[in-house]
Amino acid sequence: MSDITFADLVEIYRATRFDGEDGGVLTVGSEHMAANLRAIMDDNDLYAETQITVDGDDEPAVGSELRVHVGPPNAASMGLLVSSFDDLFRAPGAVIAEPDRYYVKDPGFASGDHPVPGILLKYRAVLDVLRILRETASVYDETMRQMIFIGKDKVVVPIRFDARDLQGDVVAKAGRLIRLFAEELHIDEKRTILQTTLIEMVGTMRADIRLGYLIRNLGRLADEVDKGYRLFTSSFSYSKIRNDVETARLDFACKIHKTIVDIQGQLLGIPVATIVVVSQLKKVTGCDVTFWANLGVLLGAWIFVTMLVIAGINQWKTLEVISNEVERQKTRLSDDFAAVADQFADVFDDLAERIQWHRSALIGICAILALGALATTIAFLKLAPAGSAVCLAFWK
Repeated sequence: MSDITFADLVEIYRATRFDGEDGGVLTVGSEHMAANLRAIMDDNDLYAETQITVDGDDEPAVGSELRVHVGPPNAASMGLLVSSFDDLFRAPGAVIAEPDRYYVKDPGFASGDHPVPGILLKYRAVLDVLRILRETASVYDETMRQMIFIGKDKVVVPIRFDARDLQGDVVAKAGRLIRLFAEELHIDEKRTILQTTLIEMVGTMRADIRLGYLIRNLGRLADEVDKGYRLFTSSFSYSKIRNDVETARLDFACKIHKTIVDIQGQLLGIPVATIVVVSQLKKVTGCDVTFWANLGVLLGAWIFVTMLVIAGINQWKTLEVISNEVERQKTRLSDDFAAVADQFADVFDDLAERIQWHRSALIGICAILALGALATTIAFLKLAPAGSAVCLAFWK
């Protein structure tokens, strides 16, 4: 079978003066076209794909005029041949996406041609609106080609329209609605507003005319959605967002500072404990009461250090929880108010620095405690007599 593409068929369609639904007079304009016609005449499989028949027994030649019958080719392997744009819009799948390959007899337009007719620009704008409506619908039934919107009522909108619905400045009106949904900010709220508006506009109409009415009244639909969205956003002014963020910052700052305040009493006891330990340790001459007193002071110092380290670890965990909550709030702000989120980055950066400073302080405190306990142990060993381990063995 000869390798004939839809572009080859378009060449034939353009050279044909259609005078009826099923054909017209073809002027063979090139040897390439003539060869394709001969291939179609000789190959039944190729004819089945292209649906082009040459009347009579005349051999296709450059410059000859032939009577041809032209039917719709295999849409899957070739493309669509339609009489008008209205027929194109009614083609299977054309209400969801523009077909990849097609030819419209009147006005002789093929996919990819330029300039694009105004009605096709309107059709493409409506497809963009339909994409928004499908994403907004409570249920989208691809098989039945219908959208179901559920609010105070259940409204079914069959996806069906024709060229008569594409009147007026459809492109500009559709553009207003498309721009409103191009920004992801408050996208769920916008869809809710659109669904409510749509139900109010077409809920009482017959199902088969609902989409056509919406297309003819895209300006009103865009106005109502825009007004509803403005009313919604009026409660989310910049100053309110700023106040909420500042309130959250103060709350987090208090929680962060509280991690040190909660163990402040124990921290103040470090200098006192150090003085007490130093003053209580005495020179030991044997396994007497002084040795056991020094040992008790050493054990008490280590117990104090252990308890304070446990308290520090607990506060470290608290800081980790606060840090995760700060990050969650930052992510939520970015998701809900992406347009202004960068203006509040300094607030979260400041909180992150505070958390890091308090973590460093906890590390420093633990280091001081370790040094103090180590110094106490060294002092105990220095004051104890040589071979004092015998005292512990004796006690045992």
